[in-house]
Amino acid sequence: MEIVQFVAEALGDASYLVVSGEEAAVIDPQRDVCPYVAAAEERGVTITRVFETHVHNDYISGGPELAALGAEIVAPEDAGLAFAHRPIADGEELAVGAARIRAVRAPGHTHHHTAYLGIDDSGTVVGAFTGGSIIIGGAGRSDLLGPDHTEELTKQQWVSAQRITALMPEAAELLPTHGAGSFCSSQQCGGERRAPLHEERERNVVLNSPDFDAFRVAHLGNPAPIPGYYRYMAPINREGPQVYGEPPRPRLMTPIALAEALEEGVHVLDVRSRFEFASGYVPSSTSIEEGESMLAYVGWLVPFNAPIALVTSDGEQADRVTVDLLRIGYEEVRGFLPFASWSADQPVAELARVPLAEAARLRSSGAVANYDVRFESDLRSLELPGSVHRPIDRLPDWLPEVRDEEMLVSCAAGSRAATAASLLQAAGHRPLVLLDAGAEDLVRAEALAV
Repeated sequence: MEIVQFVAEALGDASYLVVSGEEAAVIDPQRDVCPYVAAAEERGVTITRVFETHVHNDYISGGPELAALGAEIVAPEDAGLAFAHRPIADGEELAVGAARIRAVRAPGHTHHHTAYLGIDDSGTVVGAFTGGSIIIGGAGRSDLLGPDHTEELTKQQWVSAQRITALMPEAAELLPTHGAGSFCSSQQCGGERRAPLHEERERNVVLNSPDFDAFRVAHLGNPAPIPGYYRYMAPINREGPQVYGEPPRPRLMTPIALAEALEEGVHVLDVRSRFEFASGYVPSSTSIEEGESMLAYVGWLVPFNAPIALVTSDGEQADRVTVDLLRIGYEEVRGFLPFASWSADQPVAELARVPLAEAARLRSSGAVANYDVRFESDLRSLELPGSVHRPIDRLPDWLPEVRDEEMLVSCAAGSRAATAASLLQAAGHRPLVLLDAGAEDLVRAEALAV
């Protein structure tokens, strides 16, 4: 039994190809199924089944894409899917080649959540596909369905974790869907995406807390914001998304076409690094650099499935980002333009960068207002005295109320500051931006200067 992991970095999620004999199954597939199909072809096997742990809130499932290629979708019996699938009940097993996949009812992340045990041809449990139940370092969020459900789901999350691990040998792997970078994760995860159970017992809050109350405090103590697009995902996944076959590729635009798109209200997103953006960008475009959590920022700042045009480093980046946007239902990518094609003969704007020492001096002197655009959860960990909290996840609410004043924009490392500064500048302000440092650095720098 071979288990191949695939990671969607822009979402912080993993999916899995399980191979046994001449068959394979995919656990929690992303919408772009080409990597699974290619891996199966490389191994000479056929993908016969798709197993969904739950109806996803953070991405559109690739299950229907694989079903169009002949796979059977298997989902929890009360998932409420409106299209052809095989419901699976607690304890039920299905074969994949000589291996077996056993359903383990595991509510907590959602009411219907189900984990799956991977059992090899000798009858040994080699891993548990835990979806949003146990994740590396903790457990998936139990607050995504709203406050009326949080307490019940949190208790169920605790019980489910104990139940799953009781069915596993210590050497078996925990194979979660959610992980570092996912806003479905309640704890700050490290870079690991899979780990044997005996290692997680030492460091995982849902496994090493002495009792439920201790787990509850750690689990619910500092919730991250919920990306704006989440509310659209479950309805699409229940009804069944459009099937593309191959992910669409964006067309190459001309500078004139991009300028016309801006005039028409198309959201022009520059996905190059924030440093490249600051040095020169298309006026009125928004910086959302490609990388971990990119899609969450799109969901907060761009209305769901609104038309988008991309400014990129090259065509390969445009293809990657278009696929990532497709994962969360942003299907109206009008095209892309490499920035070099724009800057050759079109006007270019810049962000006013300040180094850390200068930013600390400006704050200490009170010469500017410091807009701290970190999340509310970041402030609970570290406050930045004297700053004005303007969380980026609520930027559309506060941007129209910003006064005409000198401002320094900062965050934890620089990425969110660049995004906020680009939107402030497009609204007619002239922000200074700290691109390569953040709150912790400012606190240290100011302490040293005293």
